[in-house]
Amino acid sequence: MRVTLAGETGLDAAACDRLLSVLAGESVRSAPEIVIDLHGASYIAAYGAACLVLIVQHLRQHGTQVACVLPSGQRAREQAVQLGLVSALRPLVELRNVPTAPAPGPEIGLALSPIAARRDVQAVVSYLVQQAESRLGFDVGDVLDATKVVSELCYNVIDHSDSHGLVAAQVFRSRQGRRVISLAVVDPGIGIRASLGRRYQEAERWAHSVAIEQALGGLSSRPSGGGVGLRSVQAVVRRYGGELVIRSGDARIVLNADRQPLALTGTPFVGTQVGINFSQKVA
Repeated sequence: MRVTLAGETGLDAAACDRLLSVLAGESVRSAPEIVIDLHGASYIAAYGAACLVLIVQHLRQHGTQVACVLPSGQRAREQAVQLGLVSALRPLVELRNVPTAPAPGPEIGLALSPIAARRDVQAVVSYLVQQAESRLGFDVGDVLDATKVVSELCYNVIDHSDSHGLVAAQVFRSRQGRRVISLAVVDPGIGIRASLGRRYQEAERWAHSVAIEQALGGLSSRPSGGGVGLRSVQAVVRRYGGELVIRSGDARIVLNADRQPLALTGTPFVGTQVGINFSQKVA
Protein backbone atom coordinates (compact mmCIF):
# COMPACT_ATOMS: atom_id res chain seq x y z
CA MET A 1 0.00 0.00 0.00
CA ARG A 2 1.45 3.35 -1.07
CA VAL A 3 0.66 6.60 0.74
CA THR A 4 1.76 9.75 -1.06
CA LEU A 5 2.23 11.92 1.96
CA ALA A 6 3.31 15.36 0.83
CA GLY A 7 2.37 15.66 -2.83
CA GLU A 8 3.70 18.97 -4.10
CA THR A 9 3.64 20.62 -0.66
CA GLY A 10 5.77 19.71 2.35
CA LEU A 11 6.10 17.32 5.25
CA ASP A 12 4.40 19.38 7.93
CA ALA A 13 1.63 19.08 10.54
CA ALA A 14 -1.15 18.85 7.95
CA ALA A 15 0.69 16.17 5.97
CA CYS A 16 1.20 14.06 9.09
CA ASP A 17 -2.49 14.36 9.93
CA ARG A 18 -3.34 13.09 6.45
CA LEU A 19 -0.99 10.15 6.93
CA LEU A 20 -2.64 9.22 10.24
CA SER A 21 -6.06 9.44 8.59
CA VAL A 22 -5.02 7.00 5.85
CA LEU A 23 -3.37 4.62 8.31
CA ALA A 24 -6.60 4.42 10.30
CA GLY A 25 -8.40 2.86 7.32
CA GLU A 26 -9.40 -0.78 7.15
CA SER A 27 -7.23 -1.50 4.08
CA VAL A 28 -4.04 -0.80 6.04
CA ARG A 29 -4.54 -3.79 8.35
CA SER A 30 -4.26 -6.28 5.50
CA ALA A 31 -1.46 -4.50 3.63
CA PRO A 32 1.81 -6.51 3.65
CA GLU A 33 3.80 -3.29 3.41
CA ILE A 34 3.15 0.44 3.70
CA VAL A 35 5.16 2.72 1.42
CA ILE A 36 5.28 6.33 2.59
CA ASP A 37 6.07 8.37 -0.50
CA LEU A 38 7.76 11.74 0.07
CA HIS A 39 9.28 12.08 -3.39
CA GLY A 40 7.26 15.22 -4.24
CA ALA A 41 7.76 17.04 -0.94
CA SER A 42 9.03 20.59 -1.45
CA TYR A 43 10.28 20.93 2.12
CA ILE A 44 10.69 18.98 5.37
CA ALA A 45 9.59 20.80 8.55
CA ALA A 46 11.07 19.93 11.94
CA TYR A 47 7.58 19.08 13.23
CA GLY A 48 6.85 16.85 10.24
CA ALA A 49 10.16 15.01 10.54
CA ALA A 50 9.71 14.34 14.26
CA CYS A 51 6.11 13.19 13.87
CA LEU A 52 6.95 10.93 10.95
CA VAL A 53 9.53 9.12 13.08
CA LEU A 54 6.94 8.61 15.84
CA ILE A 55 4.39 7.28 13.34
CA VAL A 56 6.89 4.86 11.83
CA GLN A 57 7.98 3.66 15.27
CA HIS A 58 4.32 3.07 16.13
CA LEU A 59 3.77 1.04 12.95
CA ARG A 60 6.87 -1.06 13.54
CA GLN A 61 5.82 -1.80 17.12
CA HIS A 62 2.65 -3.31 15.68
CA GLY A 63 4.59 -5.48 13.23
CA THR A 64 3.92 -3.46 10.07
CA GLN A 65 6.62 -3.44 7.38
CA VAL A 66 7.34 0.11 6.20
CA ALA A 67 9.29 1.62 3.32
CA CYS A 68 9.90 5.32 2.75
CA VAL A 69 10.60 7.07 -0.55
CA LEU A 70 12.70 10.14 0.24
CA PRO A 71 12.22 13.50 -1.51
CA SER A 72 13.62 14.19 -4.96
CA GLY A 73 13.93 17.98 -4.66
CA GLN A 74 17.29 19.35 -3.51
CA ARG A 75 15.95 21.56 -0.72
CA ALA A 76 13.83 18.80 0.83
CA ARG A 77 16.67 16.27 0.52
CA GLU A 78 19.07 18.64 2.30
CA GLN A 79 16.53 19.20 5.07
CA ALA A 80 15.93 15.47 5.47
CA VAL A 81 19.67 15.00 6.04
CA GLN A 82 20.20 18.09 8.22
CA LEU A 83 17.24 17.25 10.46
CA GLY A 84 18.53 13.72 10.91
CA LEU A 85 15.40 12.21 9.33
CA VAL A 86 17.39 9.88 7.07
CA SER A 87 19.49 8.63 10.00
CA ALA A 88 16.43 8.22 12.26
CA LEU A 89 14.47 6.23 9.66
CA ARG A 90 17.33 4.02 8.47
CA PRO A 91 17.04 1.37 11.25
CA LEU A 92 13.23 1.37 11.06
CA VAL A 93 12.29 1.22 7.38
CA GLU A 94 13.51 0.38 3.91
CA LEU A 95 14.70 3.69 2.47
CA ARG A 96 14.32 4.42 -1.24
CA ASN A 97 15.65 7.34 -3.28
CA VAL A 98 18.35 7.87 -0.63
CA PRO A 99 20.54 10.96 -1.17
CA THR A 100 24.14 9.94 -1.82
CA ALA A 101 26.05 13.07 -0.82
CA PRO A 102 23.81 16.14 -0.88
CA ALA A 103 25.53 19.51 -0.96
CA PRO A 104 25.33 21.27 2.40
CA GLY A 105 22.47 23.75 2.42
CA PRO A 106 22.37 27.23 3.98
CA GLU A 107 20.04 26.24 6.81
CA ILE A 108 21.29 25.16 10.21
CA GLY A 109 19.40 22.91 12.51
CA LEU A 110 19.36 20.59 15.45
CA ALA A 111 19.04 17.04 14.17
CA LEU A 112 16.46 14.76 15.74
CA SER A 113 17.66 14.14 19.27
CA PRO A 114 16.27 12.10 22.18
CA ILE A 115 14.74 13.67 25.28
CA ALA A 116 15.08 11.15 28.08
CA ALA A 117 16.86 13.06 30.83
CA ARG A 118 17.22 16.63 32.04
CA ARG A 119 20.69 16.92 30.52
CA ASP A 120 19.10 16.42 27.10
CA VAL A 121 16.96 19.51 27.69
CA GLN A 122 20.03 21.59 28.51
CA ALA A 123 21.57 20.68 25.15
CA VAL A 124 18.43 21.89 23.37
CA VAL A 125 18.35 25.13 25.36
CA SER A 126 22.02 25.81 24.60
CA TYR A 127 21.32 25.44 20.88
CA LEU A 128 18.34 27.80 21.10
CA VAL A 129 20.27 30.47 23.01
CA GLN A 130 23.06 30.52 20.44
CA GLN A 131 20.70 30.63 17.48
CA ALA A 132 18.30 33.18 18.99
CA GLU A 133 21.14 35.61 19.65
CA SER A 134 23.11 35.13 16.45
CA ARG A 135 20.36 34.47 13.93
CA LEU A 136 17.23 36.18 15.28
CA GLY A 137 18.75 39.20 16.99
CA PHE A 138 17.18 38.40 20.37
CA ASP A 139 18.51 40.27 23.41
CA VAL A 140 18.95 38.77 26.87
CA GLY A 141 15.29 39.23 27.85
CA ASP A 142 14.06 37.73 24.59
CA VAL A 143 16.33 34.73 24.99
CA LEU A 144 15.12 34.19 28.54
CA ASP A 145 11.49 34.15 27.34
CA ALA A 146 12.27 31.70 24.56
CA THR A 147 14.31 29.34 26.72
CA LYS A 148 11.55 29.20 29.34
CA VAL A 149 9.16 28.05 26.62
CA VAL A 150 11.44 25.38 25.20
CA SER A 151 12.48 24.13 28.64
CA GLU A 152 8.81 23.81 29.61
CA LEU A 153 7.95 21.77 26.53
CA CYS A 154 10.91 19.45 26.95
CA TYR A 155 10.45 18.94 30.69
CA ASN A 156 6.79 18.08 30.05
CA VAL A 157 8.03 15.04 28.14
CA ILE A 158 10.25 13.90 31.00
CA ASP A 159 7.81 14.68 33.80
CA HIS A 160 4.41 13.77 32.35
CA SER A 161 4.51 11.66 29.19
CA ASP A 162 5.57 8.32 30.72
CA SER A 163 7.80 7.98 27.69
CA HIS A 164 10.86 9.31 25.89
CA GLY A 165 10.69 12.19 23.46
CA LEU A 166 12.28 13.65 20.35
CA VAL A 167 13.29 17.21 19.58
CA ALA A 168 14.36 18.76 16.28
CA ALA A 169 14.97 22.33 15.13
CA GLN A 170 15.75 24.24 11.98
CA VAL A 171 16.44 27.80 10.86
CA PHE A 172 14.87 29.09 7.66
CA ARG A 173 13.59 32.27 6.02
CA SER A 174 9.89 33.10 5.90
CA ARG A 175 8.17 34.40 2.80
CA GLN A 176 8.75 37.90 4.20
CA GLY A 177 12.49 37.23 4.32
CA ARG A 178 12.73 37.03 8.11
CA ARG A 179 14.68 34.25 9.78
CA VAL A 180 12.61 31.77 11.77
CA ILE A 181 13.64 29.12 14.29
CA SER A 182 11.25 26.19 14.18
CA LEU A 183 11.31 23.60 16.95
CA ALA A 184 9.42 20.36 17.41
CA VAL A 185 9.07 18.50 20.71
CA VAL A 186 7.17 15.21 20.40
CA ASP A 187 6.55 12.08 22.43
CA PRO A 188 4.53 8.83 22.11
CA GLY A 189 3.33 8.96 25.72
CA ILE A 190 -0.03 9.28 27.47
CA GLY A 191 -1.12 12.67 26.09
CA ILE A 192 -2.36 15.87 27.71
CA ARG A 193 -5.80 14.62 28.79
CA ALA A 194 -4.46 11.59 30.63
CA SER A 195 -1.74 13.69 32.21
CA LEU A 196 -4.26 16.20 33.54
CA GLY A 197 -6.49 13.31 34.62
CA ARG A 198 -3.93 12.26 37.20
CA ARG A 199 -4.65 15.44 39.13
CA TYR A 200 -8.16 16.36 37.96
CA GLN A 201 -10.58 13.43 37.80
CA GLU A 202 -13.01 15.34 35.58
CA ALA A 203 -10.37 15.62 32.86
CA GLU A 204 -10.94 11.99 31.91
CA ARG A 205 -14.36 12.98 30.50
CA TRP A 206 -13.09 15.90 28.43
CA ALA A 207 -12.57 15.92 24.70
CA HIS A 208 -8.89 16.10 23.81
CA SER A 209 -9.39 19.61 22.42
CA VAL A 210 -10.82 20.72 25.77
CA ALA A 211 -7.82 19.26 27.60
CA ILE A 212 -5.43 21.20 25.36
CA GLU A 213 -7.44 24.40 25.86
CA GLN A 214 -7.43 23.89 29.63
CA ALA A 215 -3.66 23.43 29.56
CA LEU A 216 -3.29 26.59 27.48
CA GLY A 217 -5.48 28.35 30.04
CA GLY A 218 -3.06 27.52 32.84
CA LEU A 219 -4.21 24.12 34.15
CA SER A 220 -1.21 21.96 34.94
CA SER A 221 -0.63 18.42 36.09
CA ARG A 222 2.39 19.60 38.05
CA PRO A 223 2.03 20.24 41.78
CA SER A 224 1.56 23.84 42.88
CA GLY A 225 4.69 25.81 42.15
CA GLY A 226 5.72 23.60 39.24
CA GLY A 227 6.33 24.62 35.65
CA VAL A 228 5.21 27.80 33.98
CA GLY A 229 2.51 25.98 32.00
CA LEU A 230 1.36 26.12 28.41
CA ARG A 231 -0.35 29.44 29.07
CA SER A 232 3.05 31.14 29.19
CA VAL A 233 4.11 29.27 26.05
CA GLN A 234 1.15 30.77 24.22
CA ALA A 235 1.95 34.27 25.51
CA VAL A 236 5.55 34.11 24.31
CA VAL A 237 4.52 32.85 20.88
CA ARG A 238 2.17 35.80 20.48
CA ARG A 239 4.79 38.27 21.73
CA TYR A 240 7.37 37.18 19.16
CA GLY A 241 5.07 36.81 16.17
CA GLY A 242 5.40 33.04 16.13
CA GLU A 243 3.15 30.03 15.82
CA LEU A 244 2.30 27.19 18.19
CA VAL A 245 0.87 23.81 17.15
CA ILE A 246 -0.23 21.32 19.81
CA ARG A 247 -1.54 17.85 18.95
CA SER A 248 -2.82 15.34 21.48
CA GLY A 249 -5.33 12.53 21.08
CA ASP A 250 -7.54 13.43 18.13
CA ALA A 251 -7.15 17.21 18.43
CA ARG A 252 -4.74 19.72 16.92
CA ILE A 253 -4.82 23.38 17.97
CA VAL A 254 -2.93 26.08 16.08
CA LEU A 255 -2.21 29.51 17.55
CA ASN A 256 -0.32 32.44 16.11
CA ALA A 257 0.06 36.15 16.71
CA ASP A 258 -2.50 37.32 14.16
CA ARG A 259 -5.45 34.93 14.22
CA GLN A 260 -7.89 33.31 16.58
CA PRO A 261 -6.94 29.78 17.71
CA LEU A 262 -7.82 27.12 15.15
CA ALA A 263 -9.06 23.78 16.53
CA LEU A 264 -8.97 20.73 14.23
CA THR A 265 -10.16 17.17 14.83
CA GLY A 266 -8.39 14.24 13.23
CA THR A 267 -7.32 10.66 13.76
CA PRO A 268 -6.33 9.74 17.33
CA PHE A 269 -2.65 9.19 17.99
CA VAL A 270 -0.52 8.53 21.03
CA GLY A 271 1.33 11.16 23.01
CA THR A 272 1.71 14.89 22.48
CA GLN A 273 3.31 16.69 19.57
CA VAL A 274 4.24 20.37 19.78
CA GLY A 275 5.67 22.68 17.14
CA ILE A 276 6.75 26.25 17.85
CA ASN A 277 8.22 29.01 15.69
CA PHE A 278 10.15 32.09 16.82
CA SER A 279 10.54 34.91 14.31
CA GLN A 280 13.46 37.28 13.79
CA LYS A 281 13.11 40.61 15.56
CA VAL A 282 12.31 43.58 13.34
CA ALA A 283 14.54 46.56 13.98
